[in-house]
Amino acid sequence: MNNSKKDDLDTKIALFRYELIIPVLNRTYPDRSALQYFKRIASAPLKYPDGTSKEYSFQTIRYWYDTYQKEGFSGLMPKTRNDKGRSRKLNKTLKNKIIEMKQTNPRMTATSIYLKLIEDGNILKKDISLSTITRFIASKPEFNHIPVEDMRAFEMEHTNDMWQLDTTYCSYIKDSRGHKLRTYLIMIIDDHSRMIVGYGFFLEDNAVNVQTVLKRAISKYGVPKRLYADNGKPYKNEQLPIICAQLQIQIIHAQVYHGNSKGKIERSFKSVKEQWMYNTDFDQFKNTEDIDSAFALYVNKKNNSPHASLNGNTPVNVFMDDESSIRRVEPERLEKIFYHTATRKVANDATIRLNTKVFETKQEYIGSRITIKYKPDLSEVYIFDDDSYIKISEVKKVDNSKIKRKRPLFSKEDDQ
Repeated sequence: MNNSKKDDLDTKIALFRYELIIPVLNRTYPDRSALQYFKRIASAPLKYPDGTSKEYSFQTIRYWYDTYQKEGFSGLMPKTRNDKGRSRKLNKTLKNKIIEMKQTNPRMTATSIYLKLIEDGNILKKDISLSTITRFIASKPEFNHIPVEDMRAFEMEHTNDMWQLDTTYCSYIKDSRGHKLRTYLIMIIDDHSRMIVGYGFFLEDNAVNVQTVLKRAISKYGVPKRLYADNGKPYKNEQLPIICAQLQIQIIHAQVYHGNSKGKIERSFKSVKEQWMYNTDFDQFKNTEDIDSAFALYVNKKNNSPHASLNGNTPVNVFMDDESSIRRVEPERLEKIFYHTATRKVANDATIRLNTKVFETKQEYIGSRITIKYKPDLSEVYIFDDDSYIKISEVKKVDNSKIKRKRPLFSKEDDQ
């Protein structure tokens, strides 16, 4: 495995560990205690980022929790890595037997099936483990489908317990040449209070715009424990999980094709269109900033109007009545958390490439792989080294050609 792929896998492993411990970090686990949660999670095989199944003791998962508490997300990055996985195999007769038992009684658990197989003499406990049965059942999608009718309406108990995030198509505006441009509204609501906590109109529905709205919302209203979003690319990409892991946010993705699971945000969009968009002349807007300004008046009125599902109370009042649940982040730290992250190998001329641009680093980094933190528009780019941010600048080819630069006698590659 080359270094680039290893860096990518290491990040995925850290996110895998984070997703296991975030319910304990945010106290959202359904179990009676954190210990019971750790034991339940450790009772079945887990799908590792490389596609294999692995088993962990509850002590290991609890160790990751303790490490995150002390070191943050970076502490979850693997020190060593082992790609080798083992799997115990069931013969065809046993597989068919398990399938038959599950089809006869769909509510039969893996543990029940395992004990029944032992009781009937089909297997010996020393030969086949419970995790083997669990892994086989988990590999069969038909046994893990949740019918739409089983999905229940839910509501969070506290402010910022969960935010719902989504995008909707909106009306067109015209550019300076009269060409029609589709606009998109990215919006976030607080599940508990129904309050609109974030919004923005854009000409593209992409990851960077989603992150822009999320950052604004967090800056103003604090950090949510959970973020409930769609499965589309703007919400399911490599940068958003890293951002959320640093903020101690659990990302929950809606089930594919189950739009009813996003009922509150969908109803909010319906209200936006019926109460505001269909009554607004979009020809008056020259850009998305103009739309944002006009929409802000609607949001203020909506958030301060009585809501039927809130027993006639207003979203703002419900949100602020639970102010003790709001967790704030220092502006400077929040800004850095929303930087994008990448790894690059420094070339022999002490430069790196990021997107289509070239940036100059220090001679001491030649031949090394370094972590880069940057604003999505590349207006600010930093080397992230030992928890320090070292700003670097884009190489200006014309200016750079006039400077005589010393070439190092040896690069790290030459010296190996």
